[in-house]
Amino acid sequence: MNCWGEVLDEKLEKLIRELGDAINEAINESEEIHEAMERIRATGNEVMLVLEATIAFKEAPDSSEADQVKFRDIPVEQRLAEISHEDRQFLRSLNIKFDNDE
Repeated sequence: MNCWGEVLDEKLEKLIRELGDAINEAINESEEIHEAMERIRATGNEVMLVLEATIAFKEAPDSSEADQVKFRDIPVEQRLAEISHEDRQFLRSLNIKFDNDE
């Protein structure tokens, strides 16, 4: 059983494992991460990198694709207007700026 209280089908479990493997491989092959860890080791410290990833998903709705509004069809201005103040603050903390930001 998983945290959703139901057994994931084997295909979805396999896809989630593949995603985890891809993330792990990307981290292991990253020159920037390797170089940053080497700089820490150069200070005489040992470093161990432990990351936790949360993978969330939901089943796609049953309605036909023709009935659904596609995200790419929504104007950028409308999408930006729907971002909450808290979300904007969080994105700014990640140095993600919007056109109207100073």
